[in-house]
Amino acid sequence: MAVIIALLISPVGLAFWLALGLTILFAVRRTGRERHRYLRAIHPKHIEIARFFWVGILIGIVVSAISVLARLQVSLAALLAISGLTVIALIVSAWSFSPWWLGLASLAAFIRSDYSDTDGMLAANLALLIGLLWLAQAVLAWLNHGDQLESPVILTDRRQRKSAAFRLRQFYWVPLLVPVVPTQVDELPVLTVIIQAFAIVGLPLVLGASFTSQHDRAKMHWQRSWPWFAGAGGALVAYGVAARLLFLPAFASAIVPACISVILGSGLLWQGHKVYLTVTRTDRGVVLIGVVPDTPAAQMNLQPGDRVLSCNHIAVNSASELYNAIQKEPTYCRLRLQQADGELRLAETAIFAGAPHELGMILFPEETA
Repeated sequence: MAVIIALLISPVGLAFWLALGLTILFAVRRTGRERHRYLRAIHPKHIEIARFFWVGILIGIVVSAISVLARLQVSLAALLAISGLTVIALIVSAWSFSPWWLGLASLAAFIRSDYSDTDGMLAANLALLIGLLWLAQAVLAWLNHGDQLESPVILTDRRQRKSAAFRLRQFYWVPLLVPVVPTQVDELPVLTVIIQAFAIVGLPLVLGASFTSQHDRAKMHWQRSWPWFAGAGGALVAYGVAARLLFLPAFASAIVPACISVILGSGLLWQGHKVYLTVTRTDRGVVLIGVVPDTPAAQMNLQPGDRVLSCNHIAVNSASELYNAIQKEPTYCRLRLQQADGELRLAETAIFAGAPHELGMILFPEETA
């Protein structure tokens, strides 16, 4: 048992190594799959690996400073629950990952038979800590750079009609320093710093997102989650402050975060099923499912979901027709587009000399230009 606790309660414990391994695996698989299916990687650099460290560490410093300065002392059982839930969420992250479940850690109060929180302060502090982490997740969702990481995925329905979904996987390692009751970590093989009446231990936490959206671009899909996390985090911080001031019972402070967690998860599930964008292959025009940065396509501000109707005044309905139209004027490209919202517009730009095929447009697999 002591070894398991040491693996869970450590800034570089099991959750850290699992998240780092998955980040590297997902990044390598993303570029490999894109090169195999689209003949090039849309975002060849594995920028998600660097962000895994520096963005998460910044969040960890801020939240740890607040926890230590405000003495948000929590129980060891709650930290073990958070770490354990993080590991479970990472295991299933190939399907989906979103830290709505953090509030469920408060239920550790009913699992540990030796739990002692007579004045409800430990449960109130945990509510505050979870609220702060949800607010951090809201900021990540609001400022996310999903357009720099999204990868198109081709889906085929029963009628063999093809459509594109957009996948994003980005984790952030958040190393936390959290005050705990000193007696709960006595004789445990964990790194502990004793300061007056409380001990500080490390907690490996992971924030971020992993999803495949069939109804929206990755950036917007993730961004739409920030009001949910901001509302849940704000409500839980407000409750935690009130619980500390009014000495609300530990039972209430254990139930409230879990209830808010369930509401948050349900809201995110409902939000994810709303349709904002559908990218489907058609026989009229050539549909884009991706745009390579720093290419003529990016300079023309082309977006996934745009449909190229004509190129250099020649109607196009396939990649080969598009390529032949580009050859008519190999140093310049004029496109007539229908955007995803139905609006028509014109776009034009110079293209790379001697490389008309390097427009930077990613199309459905059998029509890659």
